[in-house]
Amino acid sequence: MPETTTSVIRTLIVDDHPVVRYGINHMLDAESDIEVVGELDNINGIGTVLSELRPDVVLLDLELEETHGIDALRFLREEAPSMRVIIYTSHDDEERIIQAAELGVDGYLLKGCPKEEIVSAIRSVHDGGTAIEASVASKLMKHMHKRSSKSEQPAIHFSKREKQVLELLAEGKINRDIGTKLFISESTVKFHVHAILSKLDANNRTEAVSIAAHLGIIDLATGD
Repeated sequence: MPETTTSVIRTLIVDDHPVVRYGINHMLDAESDIEVVGELDNINGIGTVLSELRPDVVLLDLELEETHGIDALRFLREEAPSMRVIIYTSHDDEERIIQAAELGVDGYLLKGCPKEEIVSAIRSVHDGGTAIEASVASKLMKHMHKRSSKSEQPAIHFSKREKQVLELLAEGKINRDIGTKLFISESTVKFHVHAILSKLDANNRTEAVSIAAHLGIIDLATGD
């Protein structure tokens, strides 16, 4: 939409540690394009909160006092399917990462990451991109390797354009930026993304990038 470049990204923090919530709020307060519209220590009544505060992005901890973070993420996906969600947690075990990826999380950051990374992640997922830490992406790839080793995978063929789109998806680019980069329309980009997800049998962009990297179609090692 024309106003997205000037709109404020409404952000909701869900974490049961007051110090963490204070720290994130303080960091984001310095950003003119990001506004923290609320803080929660659990997801009780979050349906009402979402309708009242209308956040664009939710920063969600995976270890809440009353609710397992994965259950919270699942609830958010059911309550607001289009909501952009970034997992912000100290937990980087493979099982939780895979569960989050399967539920279509938009970002996965580990606590302790630089402020710039949090700010960049919020902006990226708000614009339709993804934000996955390198160590988390590595574990996603490891999982894909395990999955593919259990059965023979047929050869997957991509056109030159699909490979270009895949590489830009791996960089976290949104459809609009991919279209500008490749001199194609945004609707054409959406068509290629749909084809990529279908060919890789992936549920979302994050999973598609991980599968493609494992198969050697793209190389994440050169990314930042």
